[in-house]
Amino acid sequence: MTDEQPLTKTLDFQLDIQSDNEGMLYDATFEARRVYNETIQLAKNGVDWDTIPDRVADDADLVKNTTQRVVAKALGAMENYYEYDDFNQPSHTKGVAYPLRANYEEGYNLSLTDDGDVAFRISAKPYKHVKGVLEGDDAHLDILKTALESPEWKIGTAEALFHNDNPELHVNVTNTEQTVRDKQD
Repeated sequence: MTDEQPLTKTLDFQLDIQSDNEGMLYDATFEARRVYNETIQLAKNGVDWDTIPDRVADDADLVKNTTQRVVAKALGAMENYYEYDDFNQPSHTKGVAYPLRANYEEGYNLSLTDDGDVAFRISAKPYKHVKGVLEGDDAHLDILKTALESPEWKIGTAEALFHNDNPELHVNVTNTEQTVRDKQD
């Protein structure tokens, strides 16, 4: 049997932060790690998984949508552990930054500037934004610009993170008219 699925790509960009608050984004990635660790710890302690998102969100210093995305990722890691890998249980003690996950137009936004650049706004904290323009590979920028203007494309979740101390944004885009064939036995 052959299923066709929409074509999804992850595009990576460097952030040219122009709002002079890169530190807030950096702090938010450590808050995302704290949220991830707390979620894993609660799941390990037997807390009902349905109650974890609201419980963690009450103490998080992140936008609610971002907290929900981080909690979902952590619970997904626990689910994979129980379903597929009974050996490598996710850790709740890591101290390194964790990607700030967000939904398009909820935790981050993108727009085209008059100069043809792609501007970003990331909600690093409630009511506090990091702003600037995306830099990166021309092919990735072209795909993203097309996605911003075309109904054939859907912009999805993104992750803001630091790679070698440089801020980046990894954006998922889906072309709803192009498909990938997935063969199933």
